[in-house]
Amino acid sequence: MKHRLITSSLLALTLGMAGCDSSPSQKPEDLPWQVTSTAEGNTQVFHLDVGKVTLKEVIERFHSFPEMAVFAHESGKRSLEAYFSTMRIGLFEAKLIAELQAEPAMLDSFQTNHTKREGMASGQWKYTLSEADMKIANGLRVQRLIYMPMIDYDLDIVVARFGEPEERVASSQAGIEYWFYPSKGLTIAMNTDGKEILYYTAKADFAALKQTLLEAKPTNDR
Repeated sequence: MKHRLITSSLLALTLGMAGCDSSPSQKPEDLPWQVTSTAEGNTQVFHLDVGKVTLKEVIERFHSFPEMAVFAHESGKRSLEAYFSTMRIGLFEAKLIAELQAEPAMLDSFQTNHTKREGMASGQWKYTLSEADMKIANGLRVQRLIYMPMIDYDLDIVVARFGEPEERVASSQAGIEYWFYPSKGLTIAMNTDGKEILYYTAKADFAALKQTLLEAKPTNDR
């Protein structure tokens, strides 16, 4: 069973929760549960419009440069990801992955020009982008944003801050249950033995994200 939050982590979460109920001038920003929808149907979190914002804008927002790679599974599915190592977002430290929108021809080119090829435990191959291709990827839109907190979320805290999910579905992976919030463009992978993972996406992409998660393991820390 998952251990309870350590004292410092619980204190940080409590302060974050208390701050949300204080006056507007004292309200903390960039909290993972501060999720809204734009008129275009994009999901807005961390002052970013997921589905519209470009990778360059994410880099400028957090003043951090990611590692970029194409991940190719033996099934033929591929994704282009920008991985931001641990950084402080609002009150909390987290890792972040931006999944980018890219046409198959572009992914082909990125794989051909890769600077490093690695086999992953998930069964995927990781193709690290060249410097020239990184510059191209900077202009691509972020299709999904994956937030990986450095602390475990207590179930009661998740319900208190995000609300009850509209649907709960057990994963084929032991200890994982997906909490779906389609009206928010949010999915949370609840993990009884580890840290939670939060997926933000535009509403138009929600069904595709749900299918992807239910067919594969959730993204792991790297």
